[in-house]
Amino acid sequence: MRHKMRGRHLSRTAAHRKALRQNITNSLFTYGRIITTLEKAKETKSFAEKIITLVKKGLMKKDTDRAGYVHCYRLVLSKLRNAEVVKKLFGEGTWREIGGIAQRYISRPGGYTRILKLSGSRLGVLSGSNVGKIPVLEYRMEGMERKLRMIGRRLNDNASRVIFELVECPEDAKSIEEVKPEIAAT
Repeated sequence: MRHKMRGRHLSRTAAHRKALRQNITNSLFTYGRIITTLEKAKETKSFAEKIITLVKKGLMKKDTDRAGYVHCYRLVLSKLRNAEVVKKLFGEGTWREIGGIAQRYISRPGGYTRILKLSGSRLGVLSGSNVGKIPVLEYRMEGMERKLRMIGRRLNDNASRVIFELVECPEDAKSIEEVKPEIAAT
């Protein structure tokens, strides 16, 4: 029995699972949307959301507590081990003018990622589509138009494929300065 054993093993060792989680999260923050299996996406979702929450806490400390900001920055860097992704999260370096990923979610209390299922009962068949047609998924990633043909072997593909993406916020216009007084008042 697996009492008090949290998480999925994914047929990997602990070190391999940790590296897989880091790589999937780095790809998610780099591209905004990735295609992976349902089990990997579910296992990575909580890790990615905790990273964004930690970045948000660091951004709140940026002007008032510089040491706290640096501490949060280093924590995220130690968990992701990719300096460019961390700069993109915090809005540092080349991302200073555009703004970081976490600044989009400053006013959002949680739910930064979502999982969209691609396949129905068989890989290669989108939910609700006919078996005879070969579905094509068109999407935009990093300003480029991309297409994905959903073809799979009917008997051998057991893992269902999903789109794992960052949620777009309609409140992108709100900046950090507008949110800080609201948090200080509560």
